[in-house]
Amino acid sequence: MLLRVGKVLGAFIVFCVVAVALVRIGTFSPDFANLKARYTNEFSRFAEIDGVPIHYRDEGEGPVLVLVHAHLGSLHMWDGWVSELGKHYRIVRFTYPPYGLSGYDATGIYGASRALELIEGLIDHIGLGSFAIAGTSSGSIIAARYAAKHPARVKKLLLSTVPAYTPGDRQEPPLSFRVMMWLSNNVFKEYRPEVYWRMFLEYIYGDPALVTLEEVQRYTHLNNRSGSVANTATFIMTNAQSSVNVADILGQVKAPTLIQWAGQSPVLSPAGLDEVLPMLTEAAVQFIRYPELGHALVMEDPARTAAAAHIFLQDN
Repeated sequence: MLLRVGKVLGAFIVFCVVAVALVRIGTFSPDFANLKARYTNEFSRFAEIDGVPIHYRDEGEGPVLVLVHAHLGSLHMWDGWVSELGKHYRIVRFTYPPYGLSGYDATGIYGASRALELIEGLIDHIGLGSFAIAGTSSGSIIAARYAAKHPARVKKLLLSTVPAYTPGDRQEPPLSFRVMMWLSNNVFKEYRPEVYWRMFLEYIYGDPALVTLEEVQRYTHLNNRSGSVANTATFIMTNAQSSVNVADILGQVKAPTLIQWAGQSPVLSPAGLDEVLPMLTEAAVQFIRYPELGHALVMEDPARTAAAAHIFLQDN
């Protein structure tokens, strides 16, 4: 009996070691061709900007609205806004490296400043004149940096959950997610399993029940491309070492600005809006609080947040 248990246990250990080894060498990383087939549509285009292929979509007619996604996201996180606003605007959205389907940067440089350079190049490549620009989470900082640098081109600025200040105590992730993060960082290394991304999305949503299987699978697939985990780590490290002063950037924004703020973000407190508003010294600012929504409010409630954006954009 003990011998049989020992054999079963030994086989299980071997299985685990082999499985982890296969994960760490990228065996389960999705094939780019399959990702491209699954996550592009008739509006998808690829433009080479400074040697980097950028995935973007340009759809609809009317005033131009440019959308900038968040850290770990992609242009797909705006699907709900496009559904709500597509009949009113020409919407241009893209994915900046190292995320989504956009090509990796041969320079090996990742970070918000490099993303801004590529976005500037893409906007010029498309030939956009003046437009409104929206960003969410870390994407809101990139949008604000563009608005501050190009005041003649940005007619209006829309920001949600702006990480423009140093938060106080963040909401601790559940123990199960902390364990999964440890396993991902120290055991799997180059792969984040689907359960990781479900836990991640449920953590940042105000109502975890609203997280869909489609969202979980998309985050799993696009963030597990070969090299994605390492490049994302570089992106985070570069931003952490950046000397960019966000308060100074917001102080240079002159475009009328709408801020949408989440009341259930685990990383930005509800009171954080009161710290961000005084930074916009040169802009006329409107704001909306959503007490029940989480950090990814543009995905969690696209109908309501897009409707508010539309009212703001139509207001002269």
